[in-house]
Amino acid sequence: MGPIDQLTSILPEVCDLVDRIEPGQLTAPTPCERFDVHGVLDHMITLGGSFAYLFRGEEPPPTEAPAVYGRVPATEFRTAMTDLLDAIRSDGALDRKIPTALGTMDGETFARLVAFDGLVHGWDLAAATAVPYRVDPDVVTAVAAFAHDAISDDLRDGDRFKSPTEAPGDASPIERLAAFSGRTVENRWRRSAVAIHIDKDDVPVRIDVPGARARQIREFGDATGYGTIAGEYFSMGAGTDIAPLLRGLHHDTCHAPHWGYLISGKVDVTFVGGGQSTCVGGEIFYWPPGHSVSVVEDTEVVLFSPQHEHVEVMDHMLEVMAAG
Repeated sequence: MGPIDQLTSILPEVCDLVDRIEPGQLTAPTPCERFDVHGVLDHMITLGGSFAYLFRGEEPPPTEAPAVYGRVPATEFRTAMTDLLDAIRSDGALDRKIPTALGTMDGETFARLVAFDGLVHGWDLAAATAVPYRVDPDVVTAVAAFAHDAISDDLRDGDRFKSPTEAPGDASPIERLAAFSGRTVENRWRRSAVAIHIDKDDVPVRIDVPGARARQIREFGDATGYGTIAGEYFSMGAGTDIAPLLRGLHHDTCHAPHWGYLISGKVDVTFVGGGQSTCVGGEIFYWPPGHSVSVVEDTEVVLFSPQHEHVEVMDHMLEVMAAG
């Protein structure tokens, strides 16, 4: 997979992610220790602007981050990323010799480094804000293969690249790539990405007194960046598969996270990237964004979902049913 294909997947996805960041999240820390959320955005805007000139064979003028305060510079970010992608696609860009901080290199190699940098910084933003980030798994694999060949130990000087860290055993491919880049993949960066289901009787007891017992499980997903919550109740027969109704949505999946309780039945939940979780009656669960559901046994379930996101999904499903 070439760097143009990689960046054609990565940059629009990061732009969509940035569109969903809230102003109150701009000062949140990120896995990139040098930057908060606003810092990552400014870094990508300024570097992207300079790189666009280099790919066109032009001398980049001095670039500064946009003087934007009190709002997310989403428009400026999308403009910079669109211009960068156009420049990389321009005639001769991948063959051109380009001066970089790592020395002069051909445009194709530099574009692959840009893809690596953009992919991981996108993960920084997603981890810090809990906004869904669903890059094609094949793209992640291709970027990681290049990075492991290109980033040698002599480049890990603590400035350009840090020493790799150890990823958790159940880390996703993009989390493993983040660890390879020198980020620490902590639980606080992973809360929105990992599905959870646990029998109600296995939830730890916090209060146990005559006549009352309270159970609580912590780190049960993350609602950062979402607004009003909707309460929902579904009855679904065995054999129901919502995947056909999700076609046309981002990655053909439901982009709303859900917290809930499976009263009875059994469902299989599949996730972008190939992961799967099976939930049965009597379990509480968290499903991160980017999923689809098929019903194995007649099911009754209570859900709590971000209202805006799940209304969008359900409206889309209704439109598909009406068209069919």
